[in-house]
Amino acid sequence: DGMNAERILVASEAVGDGRWFLKKSVEYANSRVVFGHSIGKNQGVQFPIARAYAELEAADMMCRRAAALFDAHAPCGADANMAKLLASEACWKAAEAAMQTHGGFSYAKEYDIERKWREVRIYQTAPISTNLILAYIGQHVLGMPRSY
Repeated sequence: DGMNAERILVASEAVGDGRWFLKKSVEYANSRVVFGHSIGKNQGVQFPIARAYAELEAADMMCRRAAALFDAHAPCGADANMAKLLASEACWKAAEAAMQTHGGFSYAKEYDIERKWREVRIYQTAPISTNLILAYIGQHVLGMPRSY
């Protein structure tokens, strides 16, 4: 329980970083013109961005629920863990969408995409790894035997 605040905070940070990636992706997809139209018109560009948006919104709702429970001094271990899991994965999908949308320009320093992409990978590992969260959910939420 002592780590719930940290998990909620990190999850919220991951949602914010994911939104940054989406903003950059949408701006670039709308402004980059190839063959007479913006690349954002292409489903192959638009759909990964849209999916990352939907997943970030769901993660944000989980973060808000966990935070509300924490503020109410109610048990929130499962919610804090799930918020961190969902937010880290949604952020990573948004980062991947940004890398794909920007193509080779994602490595150009002036876009900051590659730098931020490297930074947000840590959400999958710290402050608690995805596998430990899944073990927690399996044992404490679903009632399965301890897996480690």
